[in-house]
Amino acid sequence: MGIFGIFKRKDSIPDFVKQSGVKCKEFSFEPVDIEQLDRDMKSDTNAITKLTPSNYYASKARYVLAKTYFLPDHSRIMVNLTLYMLDKPQRSTGYYEISFETMKKLCAKFGQHI
Repeated sequence: MGIFGIFKRKDSIPDFVKQSGVKCKEFSFEPVDIEQLDRDMKSDTNAITKLTPSNYYASKARYVLAKTYFLPDHSRIMVNLTLYMLDKPQRSTGYYEISFETMKKLCAKFGQHI
């Protein structure tokens, strides 16, 4: 391992996220304990639907950003959650595959329809 190996993320980005045609949608939530959220997501990916939406402009000092990566037909959806403080990433969860129904619930929380 070279000197720059210490800067690599412990969770590598899945190939699915990098493939062409994959779209990304971001959602901001009120801050929570990211380690607990990671444990909850490992046992039940619907845990993301329990988060409280936030207005980025009102609470940008501290928030959780959920990045959802999906195919245009929504046949496969993955999510990664990151805790931000003063617009700098602090901690992140792994990448989790979620169902279309979970994605629909997320979008509905923000007044979006898919």
